[in-house]
Amino acid sequence: MRIGIDIGGTFTDLCVLEEHTGEVFNLKVLSTPAELTRGVMEALDGFFADGRSPDDATFLFHATTVATNALLERKGAKTWLLITEGFTGVYETPELGEVRTGSYDYLSYPKPPMLVPQRDTIQIPERMDFRGNVLRPLDEAETRRRLARLRGSGVESVAVCLLFSFMNPSHEQRLRELIAEVVPEAQVYLSCETLPQIREYPRLTTTVVNAYIAPVVIRYIHRLELALAARGLRRPLYIMQSNGGSLTSGALRRIPVQMIESGPAAGVLAAAHIGRMTGHLKVISFDMGGTTAKAGIIEAGEPRIVPRFQAGEWLITTPSLDLVEIGSGGGSIAWIDKSGMLKVGPQSAGAEPGPACYSNGGQAPTVTDADLTLGWLNPDFFLGGKFKLDAAAATNAIAKQIAEPLGLELIEAANGIIRIVSSQMVEALRLVTVSRGEDPREYVLVAFGGAGPVHAALLAEELKIPRVLVPASPGLASAMGLLVSDLKRDYIQTHFAELEKVAAGEVQRRFEAMERVAQEEFEAQGISPEQIRHGRAIDLRYSIQKYELPVAVAGTVLTETDKIGWRRMFDELHEKHYGSRAEDQRVELVNYRLTTKVILPKPLVSESAVQGERPDAALKGHRRAYFDGWHDCPIYDRERLVCGNRIHGCAIIEQMDSTIVIHPRQAAQVDRFGNIIIELTAEKK
Repeated sequence: MRIGIDIGGTFTDLCVLEEHTGEVFNLKVLSTPAELTRGVMEALDGFFADGRSPDDATFLFHATTVATNALLERKGAKTWLLITEGFTGVYETPELGEVRTGSYDYLSYPKPPMLVPQRDTIQIPERMDFRGNVLRPLDEAETRRRLARLRGSGVESVAVCLLFSFMNPSHEQRLRELIAEVVPEAQVYLSCETLPQIREYPRLTTTVVNAYIAPVVIRYIHRLELALAARGLRRPLYIMQSNGGSLTSGALRRIPVQMIESGPAAGVLAAAHIGRMTGHLKVISFDMGGTTAKAGIIEAGEPRIVPRFQAGEWLITTPSLDLVEIGSGGGSIAWIDKSGMLKVGPQSAGAEPGPACYSNGGQAPTVTDADLTLGWLNPDFFLGGKFKLDAAAATNAIAKQIAEPLGLELIEAANGIIRIVSSQMVEALRLVTVSRGEDPREYVLVAFGGAGPVHAALLAEELKIPRVLVPASPGLASAMGLLVSDLKRDYIQTHFAELEKVAAGEVQRRFEAMERVAQEEFEAQGISPEQIRHGRAIDLRYSIQKYELPVAVAGTVLTETDKIGWRRMFDELHEKHYGSRAEDQRVELVNYRLTTKVILPKPLVSESAVQGERPDAALKGHRRAYFDGWHDCPIYDRERLVCGNRIHGCAIIEQMDSTIVIHPRQAAQVDRFGNIIIELTAEKK
């Protein structure tokens, strides 16, 4: 059995694949924010209650928001920063281009909060030059005197970021030893290990974030592994990273910053797998859960990777799937601002207390309450009937807090909530497509998450996306994405050289050195050498530029002729991204990148034969639902739909983990894999 567990803001999802038969088991339980491992154990207990044996587990994959929450909620560890003497201003004054502010005001732009204040920063007497030569030796006696401030400070974690340590790490490595003499209980994180890459501010802030969240993540992993072992699950725990690959929990203890986009990444992998399976190689993944909505882009069947991303207000310079995330989920709270305008989110009711209709103490009206009021959700069939919704509580919350203050009818207020949250999600889809130079009309929208299929068809209309694909278990797609992931780690090393002058043999030597390190790390996890694959790339830029673009390096033995191809690919890539090329300019090689993978076998999906268009056997009944007016809307049971069934909107399809809403003048059909394809008719296009 291959087990995937994904913790979301509202629900914890379990997806188990029986590798020999292809049978899939799904389960959803409410997340337990106060102690996240409790929700995980509840899900596993529900699965193993039927007498299954934990000994049959072959892989155990996990996606979690622990790292993200620790950062965004500012609940990380007590962290100190060690920095080269005279360079504390690097952390205080990031360049405007290093943070996403939407402002060009260099004097008053808002700076991201400092996770380590100046009073907890220690300047270290040492200095390297840009080639890694020692300009000022590390003064160990003075350093010991300054490190004495750590005693009794309550420090849990220390971030070390010295100037040009990516060229020569010896001073940072010695500092780790000196810190251990003073506060042996503190965890130490070096920039030369976290991000051995040029650019001081991104390297510093990534190292600080890594140190800040690490103790929280490590404690969580430790508790989870103890709980898993107590239930007989002793296989290595693999955790999803932001880059869409999994690593052992042991490896991620040193680099938890690579887990920031853990959960969203798993969902994009699921969308990519479904796209390849159905022949759709250009996919927009749309994941709407209880707390947030996430959009990602997949080209040629593979998720797009970016070298850095923004997590809240902080810049994280590690490879990540290209994602846009906004605070719009089923639990997003509707409210009225001081000017009397209706707003939705980013505050969320989460799992505790949850939307008003959960009857769990929540009083605020949410998107889920609006969905229920519009008749889109069945109060008696939420989570397959295991969790009843209180329709009266939902309407009362919207009436008292939104409709009456604004002088609206109840249904107008509920519909207004949906329209506003839809506009926010459409903007996220535009950011991941139009702002990247992509035409959303050329893509298929793969919708998942508990709330994704409820809203996806409406969003597709706004963006003229011709079809929406809803997978068989949309509410558990992120957990399913874990089961189709590969083991993966990214490595980077900065080394400047002019492309024409650097020898191909030197490029070969550096890549081989990185590959030896990667090979040793993966073999230490019990991976056989034959399973390990390396992918090479170099970051190139014109000599007049500040930022670079990655160019793939093919072949295992490099020659001088290869350099001509790298230059040509870079010119073409630059023209594609920026609309121009500068063939008269010198090209510089900045970074060496290595991606090491272990490709795991993917689950087999059974196909069904076409059994006819009429869905009558799946009809459950009718319910009043609002689509710019009340309609007598047919309700279908997804488990009874078969390949070839065709449904014309308006219609609603219900299943255990989600609800699919099909609007008037739309049509849906079941494909041979059990996916539901919603198409916009010519009238809507």
